[in-house]
Amino acid sequence: MQPIQFNAASDALPTSTIAVARKAFFRGELGACLEALDSTNSLSAGERREAILLRARVLLRRYQFNDAIALLTPVLPTFGSVDEACTARMLHGIAVARGGEVERGLALLNDLGNAARTLEPHPTIRAEIAYWTAFAYWLKRDYRSTLECAVVAEEGHADVISVRAATLRGYVAAANERYPEALKLFRWALEAYWKCRERDDDLVGRIALQISTYELALRSATVAGTHDMPPGLARVPDDCVGVPVTFRLQMAAFDAWLYALDGERRAAYDMVRRSENLAPTNAWRVWALANRALISNAFGDVDIAYVFAKNAAELSADVDWNATCDEERIGLLLTAEALSRTDPASAGEALGRYDDLTSEIDHSLLLHDDVRLWILETWVHGLVARIEGAATTAWQAFKEVYDTAKRLGLLWQAAQALIELDTTLIATRPRGDAYLQAAALLVRANFPHSFLARRLGWWARIYSDPIATTLSPKPREVLRHYLSARSAKEIASLLGISEHTIKDYTETLFRAFSVHSKEQLLVACYERGIGSPSWWDATGEPNPPSIAGEKGEKSSPKRRRRKATRRAASDVA
Repeated sequence: MQPIQFNAASDALPTSTIAVARKAFFRGELGACLEALDSTNSLSAGERREAILLRARVLLRRYQFNDAIALLTPVLPTFGSVDEACTARMLHGIAVARGGEVERGLALLNDLGNAARTLEPHPTIRAEIAYWTAFAYWLKRDYRSTLECAVVAEEGHADVISVRAATLRGYVAAANERYPEALKLFRWALEAYWKCRERDDDLVGRIALQISTYELALRSATVAGTHDMPPGLARVPDDCVGVPVTFRLQMAAFDAWLYALDGERRAAYDMVRRSENLAPTNAWRVWALANRALISNAFGDVDIAYVFAKNAAELSADVDWNATCDEERIGLLLTAEALSRTDPASAGEALGRYDDLTSEIDHSLLLHDDVRLWILETWVHGLVARIEGAATTAWQAFKEVYDTAKRLGLLWQAAQALIELDTTLIATRPRGDAYLQAAALLVRANFPHSFLARRLGWWARIYSDPIATTLSPKPREVLRHYLSARSAKEIASLLGISEHTIKDYTETLFRAFSVHSKEQLLVACYERGIGSPSWWDATGEPNPPSIAGEKGEKSSPKRRRRKATRRAASDVA
Protein backbone atom coordinates (compact mmCIF):
# COMPACT_ATOMS: atom_id res chain seq x y z
CA MET A 1 0.00 0.00 0.00
CA GLN A 2 1.37 3.36 -0.99
CA PRO A 3 0.90 6.26 1.45
CA ILE A 4 -2.71 7.43 1.46
CA GLN A 5 -2.80 10.26 -1.04
CA PHE A 6 -5.78 11.84 -2.72
CA ASN A 7 -6.23 15.02 -4.66
CA ALA A 8 -9.02 16.69 -2.70
CA ALA A 9 -9.46 19.28 -5.43
CA SER A 10 -10.17 16.67 -8.08
CA ASP A 11 -13.73 16.20 -9.29
CA ALA A 12 -12.99 12.74 -10.64
CA LEU A 13 -15.18 10.00 -9.22
CA PRO A 14 -13.49 6.98 -7.62
CA THR A 15 -13.26 4.05 -10.01
CA SER A 16 -13.31 1.21 -7.45
CA THR A 17 -14.60 0.40 -3.99
CA ILE A 18 -11.05 0.63 -2.65
CA ALA A 19 -10.77 4.12 -4.13
CA VAL A 20 -14.08 5.03 -2.45
CA ALA A 21 -12.80 3.72 0.88
CA ARG A 22 -9.49 5.55 0.47
CA LYS A 23 -11.28 8.80 -0.34
CA ALA A 24 -13.60 8.41 2.67
CA PHE A 25 -10.68 7.78 5.01
CA PHE A 26 -8.86 10.79 3.59
CA ARG A 27 -11.87 12.94 4.41
CA GLY A 28 -12.07 11.54 7.93
CA GLU A 29 -15.32 9.68 7.21
CA LEU A 30 -14.44 6.48 9.02
CA GLY A 31 -17.92 4.97 8.89
CA ALA A 32 -18.14 5.49 5.14
CA CYS A 33 -14.69 3.97 4.75
CA LEU A 34 -15.73 0.80 6.58
CA GLU A 35 -18.98 0.65 4.64
CA ALA A 36 -17.05 0.73 1.38
CA LEU A 37 -14.63 -1.92 2.61
CA ASP A 38 -17.48 -4.17 3.73
CA SER A 39 -19.04 -3.98 0.29
CA THR A 40 -15.90 -5.00 -1.56
CA ASN A 41 -15.73 -8.26 -3.48
CA SER A 42 -13.74 -9.62 -6.37
CA LEU A 43 -10.65 -7.74 -5.23
CA SER A 44 -7.22 -8.33 -6.61
CA ALA A 45 -4.51 -9.47 -4.22
CA GLY A 46 -3.10 -5.94 -4.03
CA GLU A 47 -6.52 -4.45 -3.31
CA ARG A 48 -7.14 -6.99 -0.56
CA ARG A 49 -3.90 -5.99 1.13
CA GLU A 50 -4.79 -2.30 0.86
CA ALA A 51 -8.25 -3.03 2.27
CA ILE A 52 -6.67 -4.71 5.30
CA LEU A 53 -4.40 -1.72 5.94
CA LEU A 54 -7.25 0.75 5.56
CA ARG A 55 -9.39 -1.23 7.99
CA ALA A 56 -6.50 -1.37 10.46
CA ARG A 57 -6.15 2.41 10.29
CA VAL A 58 -9.85 2.86 11.01
CA LEU A 59 -9.64 0.48 13.98
CA LEU A 60 -6.71 2.47 15.39
CA ARG A 61 -8.60 5.75 14.95
CA ARG A 62 -11.48 4.19 16.87
CA TYR A 63 -9.20 2.94 19.66
CA GLN A 64 -9.99 -0.71 18.85
CA PHE A 65 -6.39 -1.76 19.35
CA ASN A 66 -6.95 -5.45 20.04
CA ASP A 67 -9.10 -5.75 16.93
CA ALA A 68 -6.33 -4.14 14.89
CA ILE A 69 -3.80 -6.59 16.32
CA ALA A 70 -6.06 -9.54 15.54
CA LEU A 71 -6.54 -8.28 11.98
CA LEU A 72 -2.86 -7.66 11.22
CA THR A 73 -0.98 -10.41 13.04
CA PRO A 74 -1.94 -13.32 10.73
CA VAL A 75 -1.26 -11.39 7.53
CA LEU A 76 2.00 -9.59 8.34
CA PRO A 77 4.12 -12.03 6.29
CA THR A 78 1.88 -11.60 3.23
CA PHE A 79 2.81 -8.01 2.41
CA GLY A 80 5.36 -8.10 -0.36
CA SER A 81 6.21 -4.51 -1.31
CA VAL A 82 8.40 -2.38 0.93
CA ASP A 83 5.73 0.29 1.46
CA GLU A 84 3.01 -2.24 2.28
CA ALA A 85 5.20 -4.28 4.60
CA CYS A 86 6.47 -1.21 6.48
CA THR A 87 2.94 0.19 6.82
CA ALA A 88 1.59 -3.10 8.16
CA ARG A 89 4.43 -3.48 10.67
CA MET A 90 4.00 0.15 11.77
CA LEU A 91 0.26 -0.20 12.36
CA HIS A 92 0.78 -3.48 14.19
CA GLY A 93 3.52 -2.02 16.40
CA ILE A 94 1.51 0.99 17.56
CA ALA A 95 -1.58 -1.17 18.08
CA VAL A 96 0.47 -3.38 20.41
CA ALA A 97 1.82 -0.33 22.28
CA ARG A 98 -1.58 1.30 22.64
CA GLY A 99 -3.17 -2.00 23.55
CA GLY A 100 -1.14 -2.06 26.77
CA GLU A 101 2.20 -3.65 25.84
CA VAL A 102 4.16 -0.43 25.54
CA GLU A 103 7.66 -1.93 25.71
CA ARG A 104 6.90 -4.62 23.15
CA GLY A 105 5.21 -2.18 20.79
CA LEU A 106 8.10 0.26 21.12
CA ALA A 107 10.58 -2.50 20.34
CA LEU A 108 8.62 -3.42 17.21
CA LEU A 109 8.57 0.20 16.05
CA ASN A 110 12.26 0.73 16.75
CA ASP A 111 13.12 -2.43 14.81
CA LEU A 112 11.02 -1.14 11.93
CA GLY A 113 12.67 2.26 12.11
CA ASN A 114 16.11 0.69 11.87
CA ALA A 115 15.01 -1.51 8.97
CA ALA A 116 13.49 1.48 7.16
CA ARG A 117 16.93 3.05 6.84
CA THR A 118 17.87 0.17 4.56
CA LEU A 119 14.51 -0.58 2.97
CA GLU A 120 13.85 3.12 2.18
CA PRO A 121 10.05 3.19 2.08
CA HIS A 122 8.19 6.26 0.85
CA PRO A 123 9.18 9.42 2.83
CA THR A 124 5.61 9.78 4.10
CA ILE A 125 5.75 6.29 5.59
CA ARG A 126 9.12 7.04 7.20
CA ALA A 127 7.66 10.20 8.75
CA GLU A 128 4.67 8.24 10.04
CA ILE A 129 6.93 5.56 11.53
CA ALA A 130 8.84 8.32 13.34
CA TYR A 131 5.58 9.79 14.66
CA TRP A 132 4.21 6.52 16.02
CA THR A 133 7.58 5.72 17.56
CA ALA A 134 7.44 9.13 19.25
CA PHE A 135 3.96 8.31 20.49
CA ALA A 136 5.13 5.01 21.96
CA TYR A 137 7.90 6.86 23.77
CA TRP A 138 5.22 9.24 25.06
CA LEU A 139 3.31 6.30 26.52
CA LYS A 140 6.54 5.34 28.27
CA ARG A 141 6.96 8.97 29.45
CA ASP A 142 10.40 9.16 27.82
CA TYR A 143 10.13 12.81 26.85
CA ARG A 144 13.60 13.20 25.34
CA SER A 145 13.09 10.33 22.90
CA THR A 146 9.54 11.51 22.21
CA LEU A 147 10.82 14.90 21.11
CA GLU A 148 13.64 13.45 19.01
CA CYS A 149 11.27 11.24 17.02
CA ALA A 150 8.55 13.90 16.82
CA VAL A 151 10.99 16.38 15.29
CA VAL A 152 11.95 13.80 12.64
CA ALA A 153 8.27 13.22 11.86
CA GLU A 154 7.50 16.93 11.70
CA GLU A 155 10.42 17.64 9.41
CA GLY A 156 9.02 15.11 6.95
CA HIS A 157 6.36 17.70 5.99
CA ALA A 158 3.94 14.84 5.42
CA ASP A 159 0.66 16.71 5.62
CA VAL A 160 -1.31 15.91 8.78
CA ILE A 161 1.51 13.73 10.16
CA SER A 162 3.53 16.90 10.77
CA VAL A 163 0.59 18.38 12.66
CA ARG A 164 0.32 15.27 14.83
CA ALA A 165 4.02 15.50 15.58
CA ALA A 166 3.78 19.17 16.54
CA THR A 167 0.83 18.32 18.76
CA LEU A 168 2.88 15.66 20.49
CA ARG A 169 5.59 18.24 21.13
CA GLY A 170 2.89 20.36 22.75
CA TYR A 171 2.03 17.53 25.11
CA VAL A 172 5.67 17.10 26.06
CA ALA A 173 5.97 20.83 26.77
CA ALA A 174 2.89 20.62 29.00
CA ALA A 175 4.19 17.51 30.76
CA ASN A 176 7.35 19.47 31.54
CA GLU A 177 5.19 22.32 32.91
CA ARG A 178 6.08 24.71 30.07
CA TYR A 179 2.50 25.79 29.52
CA PRO A 180 3.08 28.94 27.43
CA GLU A 181 5.18 26.88 25.02
CA ALA A 182 2.48 24.21 24.92
CA LEU A 183 -0.20 26.77 24.09
CA LYS A 184 1.96 28.23 21.34
CA LEU A 185 2.52 24.77 19.80
CA PHE A 186 -1.16 23.84 19.91
CA ARG A 187 -2.16 27.13 18.32
CA TRP A 188 0.40 26.58 15.57
CA ALA A 189 -0.85 23.01 15.08
CA LEU A 190 -4.44 24.20 14.69
CA GLU A 191 -3.43 26.77 12.09
CA ALA A 192 -1.34 24.20 10.22
CA TYR A 193 -4.12 21.62 10.31
CA TRP A 194 -6.47 23.72 8.19
CA LYS A 195 -3.80 23.82 5.47
CA CYS A 196 -3.61 20.02 5.32
CA ARG A 197 -5.38 17.91 2.70
CA GLU A 198 -6.24 14.98 4.98
CA ARG A 199 -9.02 15.49 7.54
CA ASP A 200 -9.06 14.07 11.07
CA ASP A 201 -11.85 15.50 13.22
CA ASP A 202 -10.58 13.68 16.30
CA LEU A 203 -7.18 15.33 15.93
CA VAL A 204 -8.49 18.85 15.35
CA GLY A 205 -10.90 18.46 18.26
CA ARG A 206 -8.07 17.33 20.48
CA ILE A 207 -5.92 20.30 19.49
CA ALA A 208 -8.77 22.76 20.06
CA LEU A 209 -9.43 21.22 23.47
CA GLN A 210 -5.81 21.75 24.47
CA ILE A 211 -5.97 25.37 23.34
CA SER A 212 -9.03 26.03 25.50
CA THR A 213 -7.36 24.22 28.41
CA TYR A 214 -4.22 26.33 28.36
CA GLU A 215 -5.99 29.57 27.53
CA LEU A 216 -7.97 29.05 30.72
CA ALA A 217 -4.95 28.01 32.77
CA LEU A 218 -2.81 30.94 31.59
CA ARG A 219 -5.51 33.62 31.24
CA SER A 220 -4.01 36.97 32.21
CA ALA A 221 -3.49 40.48 30.95
CA THR A 222 -1.03 39.09 28.39
CA VAL A 223 -2.72 35.79 27.47
CA ALA A 224 -6.07 36.20 25.76
CA GLY A 225 -8.71 33.58 25.13
CA THR A 226 -10.16 32.71 21.74
CA HIS A 227 -13.49 31.70 23.28
CA ASP A 228 -15.35 34.75 21.98
CA MET A 229 -14.32 34.60 18.33
CA PRO A 230 -17.08 34.94 15.71
CA PRO A 231 -18.48 31.64 14.35
CA GLY A 232 -16.39 31.76 11.20
CA LEU A 233 -13.22 31.93 13.27
CA ALA A 234 -14.17 29.39 15.92
CA ARG A 235 -11.48 26.92 16.95
CA VAL A 236 -13.53 24.04 15.52
CA PRO A 237 -16.46 24.65 13.14
CA ASP A 238 -19.74 22.92 13.89
CA ASP A 239 -19.51 21.00 10.62
CA CYS A 240 -16.60 18.96 11.99
CA VAL A 241 -19.10 16.30 12.98
CA GLY A 242 -16.45 13.75 13.91
CA VAL A 243 -15.13 15.76 16.86
CA PRO A 244 -15.90 13.65 19.95
CA VAL A 245 -18.78 15.10 21.95
CA THR A 246 -16.73 14.92 25.16
CA PHE A 247 -14.22 17.33 23.61
CA ARG A 248 -16.97 19.83 22.79
CA LEU A 249 -18.44 19.37 26.27
CA GLN A 250 -15.12 20.22 27.94
CA MET A 251 -14.40 23.13 25.62
CA ALA A 252 -17.80 24.63 26.40
CA ALA A 253 -17.10 24.43 30.14
CA PHE A 254 -13.60 25.88 29.82
CA ASP A 255 -14.94 28.69 27.66
CA ALA A 256 -17.58 29.33 30.31
CA TRP A 257 -14.79 29.91 32.83
CA LEU A 258 -13.01 32.19 30.36
CA TYR A 259 -16.19 34.24 30.09
CA ALA A 260 -16.42 34.24 33.88
CA LEU A 261 -12.90 35.67 34.05
CA ASP A 262 -14.08 38.36 31.62
CA GLY A 263 -17.02 39.08 33.91
CA GLU A 264 -19.49 37.99 31.21
CA ARG A 265 -22.05 36.27 33.44
CA ARG A 266 -24.69 35.60 30.77
CA ALA A 267 -22.21 34.13 28.29
CA ALA A 268 -20.63 32.01 31.02
CA TYR A 269 -24.00 30.59 32.05
CA ASP A 270 -24.92 29.89 28.44
CA MET A 271 -21.70 28.01 27.72
CA VAL A 272 -21.83 25.88 30.86
CA ARG A 273 -25.48 25.04 30.07
CA ARG A 274 -24.35 23.93 26.63
CA SER A 275 -21.70 21.77 28.27
CA GLU A 276 -24.30 19.89 30.30
CA ASN A 277 -26.53 19.41 27.27
CA LEU A 278 -23.66 17.64 25.50
CA ALA A 279 -23.01 15.13 28.29
CA PRO A 280 -23.10 11.61 26.78
CA THR A 281 -23.01 9.72 30.09
CA ASN A 282 -24.01 10.27 33.71
CA ALA A 283 -20.35 10.61 34.70
CA TRP A 284 -19.84 13.46 32.25
CA ARG A 285 -23.15 14.99 33.33
CA VAL A 286 -21.87 15.07 36.92
CA TRP A 287 -18.75 16.84 35.62
CA ALA A 288 -20.86 19.43 33.79
CA LEU A 289 -23.33 19.93 36.66
CA ALA A 290 -20.49 20.51 39.11
CA ASN A 291 -19.08 23.17 36.79
CA ARG A 292 -22.53 24.80 36.58
CA ALA A 293 -22.64 24.89 40.37
CA LEU A 294 -19.16 26.38 40.66
CA ILE A 295 -19.79 29.10 38.08
CA SER A 296 -23.13 29.99 39.66
CA ASN A 297 -21.44 30.28 43.03
CA ALA A 298 -18.62 32.35 41.55
CA PHE A 299 -21.19 34.93 40.47
CA GLY A 300 -22.98 34.84 43.82
CA ASP A 301 -26.05 32.85 42.76
CA VAL A 302 -25.79 30.62 45.80
CA ASP A 303 -29.26 29.08 45.62
CA ILE A 304 -28.79 28.12 41.98
CA ALA A 305 -25.37 26.73 42.80
CA TYR A 306 -26.92 24.67 45.59
CA VAL A 307 -29.39 23.04 43.18
CA PHE A 308 -26.73 22.14 40.61
CA ALA A 309 -24.36 20.80 43.27
CA LYS A 310 -27.14 18.72 44.79
CA ASN A 311 -28.04 17.31 41.37
CA ALA A 312 -24.41 16.44 40.73
CA ALA A 313 -24.08 14.72 44.10
CA GLU A 314 -27.27 12.69 43.64
CA LEU A 315 -26.36 11.63 40.11
CA SER A 316 -22.81 10.70 41.13
CA ALA A 317 -24.20 7.96 43.37
CA ASP A 318 -25.37 6.06 40.27
CA VAL A 319 -21.96 6.08 38.56
CA ASP A 320 -19.34 3.34 38.78
CA TRP A 321 -16.41 5.72 38.97
CA ASN A 322 -13.79 2.97 39.01
CA ALA A 323 -15.00 1.98 35.55
CA THR A 324 -14.06 5.41 34.16
CA CYS A 325 -10.62 5.87 32.64
CA ASP A 326 -11.15 9.24 30.98
CA GLU A 327 -11.19 12.58 32.75
CA GLU A 328 -14.88 12.52 33.62
CA ARG A 329 -13.91 11.15 37.04
CA ILE A 330 -12.74 14.66 37.93
CA GLY A 331 -16.47 15.35 38.22
CA LEU A 332 -16.35 13.79 41.69
CA LEU A 333 -13.64 16.23 42.71
CA LEU A 334 -15.51 19.19 41.26
CA THR A 335 -18.67 18.05 43.03
CA ALA A 336 -16.81 18.07 46.34
CA GLU A 337 -15.58 21.59 45.60
CA ALA A 338 -19.09 22.77 44.73
CA LEU A 339 -20.57 21.18 47.86
CA SER A 340 -17.92 22.88 50.01
CA ARG A 341 -19.57 26.16 48.98
CA THR A 342 -23.24 25.12 49.01
CA ASP A 343 -23.60 22.15 51.38
CA PRO A 344 -20.39 21.91 53.44
CA ALA A 345 -21.53 18.90 55.44
CA SER A 346 -21.71 16.79 52.26
CA ALA A 347 -18.38 17.83 50.72
CA GLY A 348 -16.27 15.37 52.68
CA GLU A 349 -18.30 12.38 51.48
CA ALA A 350 -17.84 13.33 47.81
CA LEU A 351 -14.13 13.89 48.30
CA GLY A 352 -13.83 10.57 50.12
CA ARG A 353 -15.36 8.75 47.17
CA TYR A 354 -12.80 10.36 44.89
CA ASP A 355 -9.93 9.45 47.21
CA ASP A 356 -11.14 5.84 47.37
CA LEU A 357 -10.92 5.28 43.62
CA THR A 358 -8.66 2.33 42.84
CA SER A 359 -8.49 2.68 39.06
CA GLU A 360 -6.50 5.41 37.33
CA ILE A 361 -6.89 7.74 34.38
CA ASP A 362 -5.71 6.14 31.15
CA HIS A 363 -1.93 6.26 30.87
CA SER A 364 -2.05 7.91 27.45
CA LEU A 365 -3.73 10.98 28.96
CA LEU A 366 -1.58 13.86 30.11
CA LEU A 367 -3.80 14.26 33.17
CA HIS A 368 -2.72 10.80 34.32
CA ASP A 369 0.18 12.48 36.11
CA ASP A 370 -0.14 16.24 35.90
CA VAL A 371 0.64 18.94 38.44
CA ARG A 372 -2.56 20.80 37.58
CA LEU A 373 -4.61 17.86 38.82
CA TRP A 374 -2.51 17.87 41.97
CA ILE A 375 -3.35 21.57 42.36
CA LEU A 376 -7.07 20.84 42.13
CA GLU A 377 -6.85 17.89 44.50
CA THR A 378 -4.88 19.90 47.05
CA TRP A 379 -7.28 22.83 46.70
CA VAL A 380 -10.36 20.72 47.38
CA HIS A 381 -8.67 18.91 50.26
CA GLY A 382 -7.94 22.33 51.75
CA LEU A 383 -11.57 23.42 51.45
CA VAL A 384 -12.82 20.22 53.08
CA ALA A 385 -10.17 20.33 55.81
CA ARG A 386 -11.29 23.83 56.76
CA ILE A 387 -14.91 22.67 56.93
CA GLU A 388 -13.84 19.87 59.25
CA GLY A 389 -12.02 22.29 61.55
CA ALA A 390 -8.47 21.46 60.46
CA ALA A 391 -7.55 25.07 59.76
CA THR A 392 -3.79 24.52 59.80
CA THR A 393 -4.05 21.69 57.27
CA ALA A 394 -6.30 23.83 55.10
CA TRP A 395 -3.98 26.83 55.28
CA GLN A 396 -0.99 24.70 54.31
CA ALA A 397 -2.91 23.26 51.35
CA PHE A 398 -3.85 26.74 50.09
CA LYS A 399 -0.23 27.86 50.52
CA GLU A 400 1.02 24.93 48.43
CA VAL A 401 -1.56 25.69 45.76
CA TYR A 402 -0.54 29.34 45.67
CA ASP A 403 3.18 28.61 45.48
CA THR A 404 2.74 26.11 42.66
CA ALA A 405 0.18 28.09 40.68
CA LYS A 406 2.25 31.29 40.88
CA ARG A 407 5.37 29.43 39.74
CA LEU A 408 3.56 28.01 36.72
CA GLY A 409 1.87 31.29 35.76
CA LEU A 410 -1.63 30.09 36.67
CA LEU A 411 -2.57 33.51 37.98
CA TRP A 412 -6.29 33.22 38.59
CA GLN A 413 -5.78 30.05 40.59
CA ALA A 414 -3.02 31.82 42.51
CA ALA A 415 -5.40 34.71 43.26
CA GLN A 416 -8.07 32.29 44.50
CA ALA A 417 -5.57 30.65 46.81
CA LEU A 418 -4.48 34.02 48.21
CA ILE A 419 -8.07 34.87 49.10
CA GLU A 420 -8.47 31.57 50.95
CA LEU A 421 -5.16 32.09 52.75
CA ASP A 422 -6.50 35.39 54.00
CA THR A 423 -9.80 33.92 55.17
CA THR A 424 -8.29 30.85 56.89
CA LEU A 425 -7.36 31.97 60.40
CA ILE A 426 -4.58 30.11 62.19
CA ALA A 427 -2.34 31.19 65.04
CA THR A 428 0.88 31.07 63.02
CA ARG A 429 -0.48 32.96 60.03
CA PRO A 430 1.30 36.23 59.24
CA ARG A 431 -0.66 39.24 60.52
CA GLY A 432 -2.09 41.85 58.21
CA ASP A 433 -3.73 41.75 54.82
CA ALA A 434 -0.69 40.86 52.73
CA TYR A 435 -2.45 37.91 51.08
CA LEU A 436 -5.57 39.88 50.28
CA GLN A 437 -3.51 42.76 48.96
CA ALA A 438 -1.52 40.42 46.70
CA ALA A 439 -4.78 38.89 45.45
CA ALA A 440 -6.32 42.30 44.76
CA LEU A 441 -3.28 43.46 42.83
CA LEU A 442 -3.25 40.25 40.76
CA VAL A 443 -6.94 40.59 39.98
CA ARG A 444 -6.72 44.30 39.24
CA ALA A 445 -3.86 43.76 36.78
CA ASN A 446 -5.28 40.70 35.04
CA PHE A 447 -8.99 40.10 35.73
CA PRO A 448 -10.51 43.43 36.80
CA HIS A 449 -14.05 42.51 35.71
CA SER A 450 -14.00 38.85 36.72
CA PHE A 451 -15.85 36.83 39.34
CA LEU A 452 -12.67 37.21 41.41
CA ALA A 453 -13.22 40.97 41.48
CA ARG A 454 -16.71 40.25 42.73
CA ARG A 455 -15.29 38.07 45.49
CA LEU A 456 -12.97 40.85 46.63
CA GLY A 457 -15.81 43.35 46.38
CA TRP A 458 -15.42 46.84 47.75
CA TRP A 459 -12.31 46.02 49.73
CA ALA A 460 -10.23 45.98 46.55
CA ARG A 461 -10.65 49.76 46.36
CA ILE A 462 -8.43 50.04 49.42
CA TYR A 463 -5.40 49.37 47.21
CA SER A 464 -6.15 52.11 44.67
CA ASP A 465 -7.89 54.81 46.73
CA PRO A 466 -5.63 57.88 47.12
CA ILE A 467 -6.23 58.10 50.87
CA ALA A 468 -6.35 54.40 51.70
CA THR A 469 -3.07 53.69 49.92
CA THR A 470 -1.28 55.99 52.39
CA LEU A 471 -2.22 53.71 55.30
CA SER A 472 0.31 51.32 56.74
CA PRO A 473 -0.70 47.63 57.09
CA LYS A 474 -1.81 47.74 60.74
CA PRO A 475 -4.29 50.64 60.51
CA ARG A 476 -5.53 49.14 57.25
CA GLU A 477 -6.20 45.82 58.99
CA VAL A 478 -8.06 47.58 61.79
CA LEU A 479 -10.17 49.42 59.20
CA ARG A 480 -11.03 46.14 57.54
CA HIS A 481 -12.39 44.74 60.79
CA TYR A 482 -14.37 47.91 61.48
CA LEU A 483 -15.94 47.52 58.06
CA SER A 484 -16.82 43.94 58.99
CA ALA A 485 -18.83 45.33 61.96
CA ARG A 486 -16.39 44.28 64.69
CA SER A 487 -15.89 46.29 67.86
CA ALA A 488 -12.54 47.59 69.10
CA LYS A 489 -12.55 44.89 71.78
CA GLU A 490 -13.18 42.14 69.22
CA ILE A 491 -10.45 43.48 66.95
CA ALA A 492 -7.96 43.60 69.82
CA SER A 493 -8.73 39.99 70.70
CA LEU A 494 -8.53 38.87 67.10
CA LEU A 495 -5.19 40.59 66.45
CA GLY A 496 -3.71 39.78 69.84
CA ILE A 497 -2.97 43.40 70.79
CA SER A 498 -4.33 45.78 73.41
CA GLU A 499 -7.43 47.94 73.04
CA HIS A 500 -5.21 50.97 73.66
CA THR A 501 -3.19 50.10 70.56
CA ILE A 502 -6.40 49.68 68.59
CA LYS A 503 -7.41 53.16 69.75
CA ASP A 504 -4.11 54.57 68.44
CA TYR A 505 -4.68 52.94 65.05
CA THR A 506 -8.23 54.27 65.03
CA GLU A 507 -6.98 57.82 65.56
CA THR A 508 -4.64 57.31 62.61
CA LEU A 509 -7.65 56.33 60.50
CA PHE A 510 -9.61 59.38 61.66
CA ARG A 511 -6.78 61.68 60.63
CA ALA A 512 -6.34 60.00 57.25
CA PHE A 513 -10.02 60.29 56.33
CA SER A 514 -10.57 63.66 58.09
CA VAL A 515 -13.32 62.35 60.37
CA HIS A 516 -13.92 62.33 64.12
CA SER A 517 -15.88 59.17 64.83
CA LYS A 518 -16.16 55.56 63.81
CA GLU A 519 -19.55 56.23 62.25
CA GLN A 520 -18.13 59.05 60.12
CA LEU A 521 -15.25 56.75 59.15
CA LEU A 522 -17.64 54.08 57.88
CA VAL A 523 -19.64 56.65 55.92
CA ALA A 524 -16.46 58.11 54.41
CA CYS A 525 -15.35 54.64 53.32
CA TYR A 526 -18.75 53.88 51.83
CA GLU A 527 -18.68 57.13 49.87
CA ARG A 528 -15.26 56.18 48.50
CA GLY A 529 -16.41 52.68 47.50
CA ILE A 530 -14.44 50.93 50.24
CA GLY A 531 -16.03 48.06 52.10
CA SER A 532 -15.48 44.71 53.73
CA PRO A 533 -14.40 41.81 51.48
CA SER A 534 -17.48 39.94 52.65
CA TRP A 535 -20.06 42.59 51.75
CA TRP A 536 -20.85 41.36 48.26
CA ASP A 537 -21.19 37.76 49.32
CA ALA A 538 -23.51 38.84 52.13
CA THR A 539 -25.76 41.08 50.08
CA GLY A 540 -25.81 39.16 46.83
CA GLU A 541 -25.52 42.36 44.85
CA PRO A 542 -25.61 41.55 41.12
CA ASN A 543 -23.08 44.12 39.97
CA PRO A 544 -20.05 44.49 42.24
CA PRO A 545 -17.70 47.37 41.51
CA SER A 546 -14.98 46.94 38.93
CA ILE A 547 -11.47 47.18 40.28
CA ALA A 548 -9.92 48.14 36.96
CA GLY A 549 -9.00 51.57 38.29
CA GLU A 550 -10.43 55.03 38.35
CA LYS A 551 -11.51 54.84 34.68
CA GLY A 552 -12.66 51.22 34.78
CA GLU A 553 -10.37 50.21 31.92
CA LYS A 554 -10.47 46.61 30.77
CA SER A 555 -7.51 44.29 30.91
CA SER A 556 -5.36 43.72 27.88
CA PRO A 557 -6.10 40.88 25.51
CA LYS A 558 -8.25 38.97 26.04
CA ARG A 559 0.99 15.73 44.56
CA ARG A 560 -0.69 13.61 45.63
CA ARG A 561 1.04 13.21 42.31
CA ARG A 562 -0.72 10.03 41.23
CA LYS A 563 -3.77 11.84 40.07
CA ALA A 564 -2.68 15.24 39.45
CA THR A 565 -6.61 21.66 36.42
CA ARG A 566 -9.72 22.26 36.73
CA ARG A 567 -9.22 20.06 33.71
CA ALA A 568 -6.32 19.32 31.50
CA ALA A 569 -5.06 17.67 28.38
CA SER A 570 -6.86 14.86 26.68
CA ASP A 571 -5.66 11.69 25.01
CA VAL A 572 -2.86 12.31 22.53
CA ALA A 573 -3.55 10.87 19.11
